[in-house]
Amino acid sequence: MKPAPEPPAKLAPDARGFWDKHYRRLKRAGVLTRSDVESFAILCVIWGKIQELQALPNDPDDFRTPIKLDRLLKQYHAFAKQFGLLPQARRAAKMDTEPADKKDTFGL
Repeated sequence: MKPAPEPPAKLAPDARGFWDKHYRRLKRAGVLTRSDVESFAILCVIWGKIQELQALPNDPDDFRTPIKLDRLLKQYHAFAKQFGLLPQARRAAKMDTEPADKKDTFGL
């Protein structure tokens, strides 16, 4: 399989991993078009920021990081929903890509 094309902006490693993981599948599903690439790149950046914040050591005196994380998660859910990356959104868009269970000769 060919690697995903370069994103429109330089992405941090976690964000680039998200791009590489989802780009082709969303493109094949018809969800990701040339017009949507920038929005998808923003989703990748949000994912990368979430990963960065989760990697920080837990500091009981730090009240800002949980607030930032909460805001980023809300942004992630809003963008991910638009691209069918959440289960309910995928079902609504009929994007479930899991192959159907094979049945035997008797339909079981």
